[in-house]
Amino acid sequence: MKKILKITALVLIAAFLAAAFAGCQTSDKTAEKTTTATQNNNTSVTNGNTLDPEDVIWNGEKYEPADNTGLINILLIGQDRREGEGRQRSDAMILCSFNPEKNKMEMISFLRDLYVQIPGYEDNRLNAAYAYGGFDLLKETLEVNFGITVDGCFESDFEGFEKIIDTVGGVDIELTAEEAEIVGASEGLCNLSGEQALTYARIRKIDSDFQRTSRQRKIMGAVFEKAKEYSLTELAMFFGEILPLMATDMTEDQIMSLALTFASSFQSLETESYLVPAEGTYKNEMIRGMAVLVPDLAEIRKLIFEEYLPM
Repeated sequence: MKKILKITALVLIAAFLAAAFAGCQTSDKTAEKTTTATQNNNTSVTNGNTLDPEDVIWNGEKYEPADNTGLINILLIGQDRREGEGRQRSDAMILCSFNPEKNKMEMISFLRDLYVQIPGYEDNRLNAAYAYGGFDLLKETLEVNFGITVDGCFESDFEGFEKIIDTVGGVDIELTAEEAEIVGASEGLCNLSGEQALTYARIRKIDSDFQRTSRQRKIMGAVFEKAKEYSLTELAMFFGEILPLMATDMTEDQIMSLALTFASSFQSLETESYLVPAEGTYKNEMIRGMAVLVPDLAEIRKLIFEEYLPM
């Protein structure tokens, strides 16, 4: 009985992660709320004014976050690491916030070039926090800057990402002419291998980091479309294959608890997604030679707690 319960839990947590990745593809509310200028910006960070670090105003305390203890917040991390390297900067960060009572899950992507306060270190890009201190420091950094408490993390590096895609037989993605040239495929609907999907997910030079994160979500959505066709046994086998490719700070008991909480709601789960920072909540600046996005923390916190999280 215990073994069956464990397999069921693994299946459900796999479904949770798949639904999380897919949520941004099925309903991206950020795109509806941001302006055309943001969506079509040629770079995620332009060379703005040169700003002294001491002149950055951290105003997050102007907005006191609401109590979000009723939510389950899981952070998905894609790490910029190749074979033989140690821990590197986080290349992608997506918060999955699940409200069991409302049966809703909201996805919040955080751009890596956000300039933030990193506890115990000099202020830097958000993606530096993971390189400096792993899961713990990245979670603390998100809480200090954005008021969000993260309950657990799952992380995959480039090699793991490719293997996950290849495990499901590749993903079907609609490519533009520019994307196809970079990926090495044909324009239109193509089945991408793990290597091609990784190249696609990392494209930025033809537009911006805003579109780059959108491509990442499309890939995860395509994985979900394949995974949801699996039988219970096939899904358990799939999760058994991809679990060794991921790192987590959650215990088996915590994963079981999450899966069982999620069990009765997966089929009818409502998902939406958002992007931080939204238009009008940041400035492009040059700080210590870095092109960064300096956030208006008070405004971003307001959006997160009044619109983004499934409170």
